[in-house]
Amino acid sequence: MLINLNLPEEGAETFAFLQTIHREAERYYDADNVYLVGDSTSDYDLSVSFARDNVMISVLSVVFVIIVLLFTFQSVGLPILLILVIQGSIWINFSFPGVTQQPIFFMSYLIVTSIQMGANIDYAIVISSWYNELKEKMSRREAIVQALDLSFPTVLTSGSILSAAGFLIAQITTEPAIVGIGECLCRGTLISMFLVMFILPQILYVGDEIVERTRFDIKVPEVSHQRPWHRLCQRPGSGPYFRRSGCPDPGRDLRGRLRNAGDGSLSERGGARP
Repeated sequence: MLINLNLPEEGAETFAFLQTIHREAERYYDADNVYLVGDSTSDYDLSVSFARDNVMISVLSVVFVIIVLLFTFQSVGLPILLILVIQGSIWINFSFPGVTQQPIFFMSYLIVTSIQMGANIDYAIVISSWYNELKEKMSRREAIVQALDLSFPTVLTSGSILSAAGFLIAQITTEPAIVGIGECLCRGTLISMFLVMFILPQILYVGDEIVERTRFDIKVPEVSHQRPWHRLCQRPGSGPYFRRSGCPDPGRDLRGRLRNAGDGSLSERGGARP
């Protein structure tokens, strides 16, 4: 059956009508034998799977990043502060299409969210690492200023390259989905750079007490310097000692030393003769 709709290709009204068609068709046919094809149907299927995929990707990205940062900085509070900054930049980035009423392909949203979380978190890690190292040598205020001075070239260089790449992709390609990826990547990187350079230092300075209170130490087992091929042996009448091979026979060692001593004395006598 061919149906022409006088409705937008996608939207709440169109999706509601598709559900109505499904309900009416299932009154006469089995649900497994009812198929709807077309652009509107594809858009509806994508919208249904988007919510599930979005939650899964967002949660997994945040969890894996927190786990890595947790063992890197050995603090519970610091990874959470860094994630809040980067996640905030992601929310601000994708608020622009909503405010300007511009559609965005859902794959563009998922891809840019993953890239922005994985790449832009490095900017926050650089500043945090310098701050943690410098605050042990100077005051917190001087440490955060010095950390910004040392991190600025790295953040500016990396962020400029990523944002420029996204801008060129958006300008060169003609595929709308790829254009959306380039625009969101460029805009999101610039927003992340701004938040990391101007908002994150204040967060680190104010939240330093939280970071220190949630800090923990990981006890690494001591590694023995003893070589694995050494073997503990017990010499009669003495304490244990290590030898590369198996434990030798004390009598055989004694006989060997006597034999060597005898050969040495004979050599000396022979060498003394004219």
